Amino acid sequence: MSEPSSILVVRYSALGDVVLATSLLEPLRRRYPKARIEWVTDAPYAPLLEGLPELAAVHVLSRDGWGGTIALATRLLGRFDLTIDLQNKVRSGALALAASRARIVFRRRTALQALRALFGSDPPLVRAHQTRLYAAPLVSLGVPGPGRVKVSLSPQARALAEDALGGVEGAVAIAPGARWATKRWPAERFAEVADALARDGHPIVLCGGPGDREAFAAFRTAYRGAVAADLSPLPIDALAAAVARVRLLVACDSGPVHLASAVGTPALALFGPTSAVRWGPEAPGRSLSLGLPCSPCSNHGGNFCPVGHHRCLADLAPQAVIAAAREMLRS
Repeated sequence: MSEPSSILVVRYSALGDVVLATSLLEPLRRRYPKARIEWVTDAPYAPLLEGLPELAAVHVLSRDGWGGTIALATRLLGRFDLTIDLQNKVRSGALALAASRARIVFRRRTALQALRALFGSDPPLVRAHQTRLYAAPLVSLGVPGPGRVKVSLSPQARALAEDALGGVEGAVAIAPGARWATKRWPAERFAEVADALARDGHPIVLCGGPGDREAFAAFRTAYRGAVAADLSPLPIDALAAAVARVRLLVACDSGPVHLASAVGTPALALFGPTSAVRWGPEAPGRSLSLGLPCSPCSNHGGNFCPVGHHRCLADLAPQAVIAAAREMLRS
């Protein structure tokens, strides 16, 4: 194909996937220095992208039925020389087809694997980090990659983060929540880690979103100290700005880990059913996993352990996490 002068990237969910997909922006800009690059994403994630130097515009996809998708597809109709569909869903495919005849599609499964997945067979992908998987379809265009993951931190986001932290310095952020039950390490064990790090002199802040209320409540019940700040009411861009201000994030395999990578904060990520190879944090972050023979067992986690014991996280001792956290804080 001829050199594209306009490129649309489509990745609208979820938080970690959107953040990791930004690793394509710097390579795309190097390959096509004069191209106009735009992005389609969900409303909560748009502020993370708006203001990035590679992006000329960010389009918000309404998820309220198909009306919003059709309206956005109409606005984007035929405007782009190339669309990069990193979502690879029916909705993203419709947008990509409307925006451009030339498409690059991220496919993590072959057609046969996708068919098997419909019947419950979806082996975890462990061959490479997600950023490299995103970059693979662009090799044919001569796009080097992946580059850095990155997010935009506006002055407003930084101000909200500063207000939430209230002048707290040198804090450790604890993120006990995760969307799927099998990815959660018990909140009581996070509290044991926080107790130890608080005794070392590190203020403890809670990191997550409104969906983590139960994990936060269990943590507060078990934690002996005072929580210096609760970041859960913050919008996602302000949450990222707050994570940029802490010394360390201790978390399950969840979105905050990727925010930490994007803002350069070390993250200690606890892995059980999912692949640390695919989803682990970038340096200076670190993944901690027991490496059981049955793990990883899932691409994204689930509500129940398929073998019934959940030892991949149940057997992960707080002492191991405390030791790893202390080592990272010393470096």
